[in-house]
Amino acid sequence: MRISLNGSDWRILGLVPTEWVWRGVGKPETNLDAIAPACPPWLPATVPGDVQSDLLDAGELPDWRHDLQSRACEWVSQRDWVYRKEFACSPEQAAAAARLRFEGVDYGCHVFLNGHHLGDHAGTYTPFELDATGKLTAEGPNRLVIVVDHAPSEDLTHGQIGWTSRIRIWKPRFAYQWDWCTRLVPLGIWEDVDLVTFDAARIVGLQVHPRADDGEENGQVHARVRVEGIRAFTGRLRLCVTAPDGTVAAAVQQGVGVESEMLDIDVGVTIDAVRRWFPNGAGSQPLYHALAELLDEEGRVVDTEERRFGFRTVHAVANDGAPPDALPYVLEVNGVRTFIKGWNWAPIDQLYGRAHEQQYRHAIRMARDANCNLLRVWGGGLLERELFYDLCDEAGIMVWQELFHSSSGIDNEPPTDLGYIAYAREQTEQIVPRRANHPSLVIWCGGNELTTASDQRPVTMDHPTIAAMREIVERLDPDRIFLPSSPSGPEFSASPGLRGRMHDVHGHWLYMGNPEHYGFYNEIDPLLHSEFGVEGAANLPTLRRTFSERYLWPPDATNAGWVHHGSWWLNRPRVEGLFGRIEDIETFVPASQWLQAEGLRYAVEASRRRKWRTSGSMPWQYNESWPNASCTNSLDYYGMPRPAYWVMRRAYAHRLVSAAYDGLVWKPGEPWHAFVWVNVSGQEEERLTVHWTLIELAGGEIASGAIAVTAGGGVGGAVPVARIEAALPERPGIVLLRLDLRDGQGRSLADNEYLFSTAGERPFAPLLEAAAGRLAVSAEGSALRLEADGGAPVFGTAASAKADWSGPYLSEGYWQVLLPGEARRVSVGGDGVVAVSALGQPETTIAFPAP
Repeated sequence: MRISLNGSDWRILGLVPTEWVWRGVGKPETNLDAIAPACPPWLPATVPGDVQSDLLDAGELPDWRHDLQSRACEWVSQRDWVYRKEFACSPEQAAAAARLRFEGVDYGCHVFLNGHHLGDHAGTYTPFELDATGKLTAEGPNRLVIVVDHAPSEDLTHGQIGWTSRIRIWKPRFAYQWDWCTRLVPLGIWEDVDLVTFDAARIVGLQVHPRADDGEENGQVHARVRVEGIRAFTGRLRLCVTAPDGTVAAAVQQGVGVESEMLDIDVGVTIDAVRRWFPNGAGSQPLYHALAELLDEEGRVVDTEERRFGFRTVHAVANDGAPPDALPYVLEVNGVRTFIKGWNWAPIDQLYGRAHEQQYRHAIRMARDANCNLLRVWGGGLLERELFYDLCDEAGIMVWQELFHSSSGIDNEPPTDLGYIAYAREQTEQIVPRRANHPSLVIWCGGNELTTASDQRPVTMDHPTIAAMREIVERLDPDRIFLPSSPSGPEFSASPGLRGRMHDVHGHWLYMGNPEHYGFYNEIDPLLHSEFGVEGAANLPTLRRTFSERYLWPPDATNAGWVHHGSWWLNRPRVEGLFGRIEDIETFVPASQWLQAEGLRYAVEASRRRKWRTSGSMPWQYNESWPNASCTNSLDYYGMPRPAYWVMRRAYAHRLVSAAYDGLVWKPGEPWHAFVWVNVSGQEEERLTVHWTLIELAGGEIASGAIAVTAGGGVGGAVPVARIEAALPERPGIVLLRLDLRDGQGRSLADNEYLFSTAGERPFAPLLEAAAGRLAVSAEGSALRLEADGGAPVFGTAASAKADWSGPYLSEGYWQVLLPGEARRVSVGGDGVVAVSALGQPETTIAFPAP
């Protein structure tokens, strides 16, 4: 029997380090309530959770997300925290063999049950069990006490400015301070706690290895079941595999005989006509279910264990034109090359201990809706939760899971001494089986931005620590790809001067200005671009929640609030270089967010134009762990999309029509040009037409045309369509390029738009200076209707759900420009309030379903 000890009925008490020892916290005679008057009081706590969240709920901490208040919370990680819980059990449970099962404690702990010291543990990512046999009572409440040690010091684990070569343990390093979060180090019981009781034998592990080779109709399931016996047990093991439709696909059983030992039992079945799991956008995600049952000689079920899994093959194959010494970076899924439309994933919250189920569900849904097919779980963060992997399985989002090394600013090489390598092996051996059944997991990686000390080049498979982890992965999870680090290859950074030598590279992370930004992305040719980004201001509602009025303005390094919430990513000079001097936050936010969206969109579209020389793009970052005033994320701390999210969603669509150009700024009357490209991800060949129009915002149409193109199918990669050109107007102003990709019946399949300027030193100031048109917002059934009906263009229109981490979910949410008289109709899914804003417009809210 498994009894969950999770819940909000725990209590915690903070003590200075090791005080719990001389206070006798774990001893049966100690009155725990009598300790409290000399200390802060016992406070309610939640498991899974973290101490800081409990203290915030109890009013013992200020809101760490607001102003500079996180600084007043840093003391928490320097104390030991005593968790206590009382629970009942039956006489049968008290008499049975018993184990306390912990899926994760962050970081070190000491466990006592009814005054008995059951054991100690250290390790955020590794589960553990302690023997509680004979320690339970049915006569009264059982008292469980867990002392969570204060956080390990920087001598053992380092924040961003430190030495990777000196780390000794694996605990999430980002929380010690990183460029996109504060210093706030969580402590607590952050995953499930269960009491497991049994009579003679139980199942302690189930690993499922499905296999269905490309081109084969049927598949095989190999299951390894680990059974623990505490005395002689004879019975049967039954394995049942259920198909995605709920029917039994296969079942088998065999005899089991076990003494007081651990026994591994291998079971195999054949599955007819398997349904294959595909990445998002390439097919469906059918999931199978394996149930292992341990039965006694009378056929009674003694214990069960279950896993969900999927059939798919994933191989890394060579990029087109790759150097002979390059690793393969193209993912071939079920025999089909799949372009990586990815993002980098940060922990869901700086205080990651609680379940955060609503946040996870919303974030993965938004990634799926944005056509994302891979998330890279960064090596300074977490072994992501089972829920994260379950949701990625269902959404078709592949996972690149890094092991727990990351760059440190001063040096980036993992330790190489034998003691540390042994530790890394031991940790990896426990971690890999925890997620190995998920079809979404496709890549294990040694860590983030690891380089050798001698030449600062990315580490290779030959690095002793990387080689040790690789051996574990290949033995325990042989169907996954392993990469030594991200980036990998001879060069770390993307650079036009390294053409032909860029394998997997990182950078750049800022908008580089006009025309430098466009020259950079037009010239680089990486095999994989696994980390890069562009910065932008947070959504205005998030800024107003983050800052009191004193810190809301100015958005630069003279403001302690903006420095505390994202000092690396402040971009006022770059924004004002394009828009001129800005004096209010309501104008600065849409201008800054436009810069981020423009820069990020161009980088991603450039990667798609290089398909299959480049195998994919993965911007840093998708989400953020705490509310930054300025950063590189596309989804903000409260789950609201920035404009960058919407341009990424378009750039990752099944069909993309894009423009390559040399820069944003042109001279009045100058000949203008751009090159049009089309991407189609599908396997079917499509005959399409690109319609283009160049429009002067202050005037009218300058030029237009239509070009036929064949894409998709055997064409495979990106298709260069044509160079388009026109003479620009003689007067200074703003010019809009619109692209529309249509099928043979004239239906629009994809569109895109780009802004250019002939306005001189402050090229986009006219967008802010012009009299704003009136934006009319209304509901039409389950749709949102937006119209610019004031006789002038409307700039920076954005729509989003009003509530945190929830819908309604929109089919589109950002428009650079709405021309006078132009209307947009947006599908709205789900109930709730939608907020609409634009430059110079008051926020409008509409509730759905509309009355």
